[in-house]
Amino acid sequence: MLSGATALGRGAPAGGGATSPPPWPALREELQIHPTGANRDGSPAWHVCDPVRNLFFRIGWLEFEILLRWDMADAARIAQEIARDTTLAPDADDVARFQGFLEQHQLLRTVRRKPPMPAWRWLLNNYLFVRIPLVRPARLLEKLLPWVGWLYSRWFVALTVLAAGAGVLLAARQWDTVAANLRGAISWEGVLGFAGALIVSKLLHEMGHALMSTRHGVRVGHMGVALLVMWPMAYTDTGESWKLARSRHRLAIASAGICAELVLAAWSTLLWAFMPDGDLRNALFFLATTAWVLTLAVNASPFMRFDGYYMLTDALDFPGLHERAGQQAKRALRRWLLGFNDPSPETLTPGFRRFLIAFAFATWLYRLVLFIGIAVIVYHAFFKALGVFLFMVEMGVFVVRPVMAELRVWHARRDEIRPGRRIAAALLLALGAAVLLVPWHGGISAPGVIRAGVEQPVFSPYAARMAAMEASDGVAVAAGQSLVTLEAPGQSEEREKARVMSSAYARAARGAMGLEERPAAQQVLAEQQASRWDTERRARDAELLRLRLVAAHGGTMRDVDPLLQSGTWVAPSQLMAMVVDGRRWRVEALVPEHDRQRLAAGSRAVIIVKGRTRKLEGQVRAIDNSPVRRLPHLLLAQDHGGPIALNPTAQKKDLRPAEAWFRVTVEGEDDTPVDVVREVRAHFEGTRESLARRWINAATSVLIEQSGF
Repeated sequence: MLSGATALGRGAPAGGGATSPPPWPALREELQIHPTGANRDGSPAWHVCDPVRNLFFRIGWLEFEILLRWDMADAARIAQEIARDTTLAPDADDVARFQGFLEQHQLLRTVRRKPPMPAWRWLLNNYLFVRIPLVRPARLLEKLLPWVGWLYSRWFVALTVLAAGAGVLLAARQWDTVAANLRGAISWEGVLGFAGALIVSKLLHEMGHALMSTRHGVRVGHMGVALLVMWPMAYTDTGESWKLARSRHRLAIASAGICAELVLAAWSTLLWAFMPDGDLRNALFFLATTAWVLTLAVNASPFMRFDGYYMLTDALDFPGLHERAGQQAKRALRRWLLGFNDPSPETLTPGFRRFLIAFAFATWLYRLVLFIGIAVIVYHAFFKALGVFLFMVEMGVFVVRPVMAELRVWHARRDEIRPGRRIAAALLLALGAAVLLVPWHGGISAPGVIRAGVEQPVFSPYAARMAAMEASDGVAVAAGQSLVTLEAPGQSEEREKARVMSSAYARAARGAMGLEERPAAQQVLAEQQASRWDTERRARDAELLRLRLVAAHGGTMRDVDPLLQSGTWVAPSQLMAMVVDGRRWRVEALVPEHDRQRLAAGSRAVIIVKGRTRKLEGQVRAIDNSPVRRLPHLLLAQDHGGPIALNPTAQKKDLRPAEAWFRVTVEGEDDTPVDVVREVRAHFEGTRESLARRWINAATSVLIEQSGF
C-alpha cells in the first residue's frame, strides 16, 4: 500500500448513466511514496515506488497534491481544491495529463494489461542485454562491511592518490618498457592475461557498488551476470538507491565502482614499477592497464547508462537526464528547422537548458557511432546471412526507427510550418538531393610508397671474391662506369687449364701428319679437342668478364655494404650496393576495386610525400588487374604505422593485406631526387559518380558477398 509521508486515496465511486464519464481509476494498493531531495528550483519532490517491478518515479509538488486528493474522483474538483488550499493554480487538464502518466506507466488498477509479447519479439528486443541473477548478497555484505571500513578512511584515500601519482610518473619514465609490454601482449597469452585482469577488475567494480550501497543502508537485491551483445559482464542491483534523500549519497554509490577500479589501477601501477620481471609483474601490468583504460573510456562515459551517466545525474540532481535532455533538444531542433514555438517541458534556467541541448546532441552522436559499432560486432559474431540480418535489425531499431518517429511528428504537424520555412526546407532537401545524386565526386585518394624510378641493384653473378670497390657511397656514377671488380680463382684456374689444353691439342694437330699410323685421323681428333677447349676458354673468359660490374645508367651509389673489403667473398644473393637515379621517381599506390574501375592509364596523378610540403605530379603508367598478395613496402602496414591492415590469419612477415587492394603505378620526374623510400598519398581524378551510387554499390557488394546468396 502507499506509505511514507502520507497515505493516499485508494479508489473512487463508479459512474452512473450512459452519458456519465468513465469510471475514475484507482491507484494500485502496493505503491509507496517517499520524500526525496528538492528539485533544482527548490520545490519539493517525492518518489513513487512500484515494488513489484522495482521501479520508481519522481514527482513534484503538484503531482503530490493530486495524489493526496485522488479519492475525490473528479479532475475539476481536484484542481479547484488544490488551487484553494495551496499557491498552485492547476486546471482539470493538468489532472488529466497526470492521470494519463499514471496509466501509461501502469500505476493504476484499471489499466489495460498489455498482451503477452511473442517469444521472437522478446528475443529481438532483449538479446542485446539480458540479466541473469546469481546471488543475493545482502547478509554477506553486512558482515563484510566492518572488515573493509578502512577503505573509506581519509588516510587511505590520500595514500591512494599519492600511489596513483607516483605510479603514473614512474611508468612514464619507463614508457619504452610499457610500449614493449603492450606490443608483447598481442598474443594468446596476452589475450588470456587481459581477460583474467578484466574479470578481476570488474568483480572489484561491482563489489565497490555493493559495499557502498550497504554502507548507506541500501539493500543490494542481487548480483549476477549480464549479457551485453552476448558478451558476459558482472552487474549489481542498486535500484533502491533512489530511496536516499541526499543526492551526494546516490553519487557515492554510482561512483563506487569506478573508484574501486581506480584504486586497483593506482596500486597495481605503483607495484609494477618496482617489481622484477616475472609473472607477478605481468599480472600487475594487465590489472593496471585494464583498470585505467576501461574505467576512463567506458564506465566514466555519461552518454550511455553506465556509471558515468548516473554520476552526472546525481551530481546535477536531475533524474532522467537522457530523456529530459532529449526533449529539450527535440524542441530546439523543431524550433530551428521548422519554426515550431513549443513551450518548454519544464522550467529551467537558460544556461542549463543550453547545456541539456548540447548534451543531448553529443549523446545522439555518440550513440550513433556506438550502435553502428555494435551492429558491426553483431554482423561479425554470427554466420554471414544471420549477421547481415542482425546488422540491418540493429540499424533499423536503434538508428532508423528514432529518426522516422521524429519525422512522423514533423509530418503530422506540417500545417504549422510557415511558408518561409517550407521554402527553406525544400531548398535544403534539394541541396541534399543534389549532393547525393549529382555525380560530382571524382577524386580518388590512395596510400602508397615512392622510390627512385631507376634502381640497379648490384649483385655478384655467382660466388666470387672482392677485388676492388671502385665507387663509394653517395658518389655519382656515369653509364658504363665500373662499380665493383670481383675475382673467381676457380674460374681463372679453369680458364688457364682450358687455354693450356687448347694450345696443347693445337700443337698435336700440327704434328699429327708426321705420325706413321693413321695421321689424318689423329689430326682430326686433335683439332676437335683443341676447338672444344678453346670454346671452354672463351666461356670462362665471358664468365670472368661478368665479374666486372658496371653501371647500366647514370645515378648515385647508395646502400654500399660497409662490410665489403678486398678479399671478402660474396654470395649471389648478397646486395652489395644500389645505383639510384632519383630524378625519376615511381609510386606504387593501392586502391580498392571500386576505385580501380574508375581509373585509366595515362591519367594525371598528384603525389603528396609524407614529410614534404611540395607536391609531385606524375602519370598513371599501369593498373594491376589482380589484387596484391603482398604490400609493396612495410611502411604501408598498420603494424608499422601505415594505413593498411594486415590479414590476421597470415604471418606478419608476409605483409598480406586483409582486404583486396590493387596496385597503381605512377611515374614522373623532379629536380629534387628521391633518395629513400617514403610513404605518400596519391590523388587521382577518376570517373565521376554520385555519393548515393557509391554507397549503394558498396552496400550491394557487401550484401552479395557476405550473405552467401
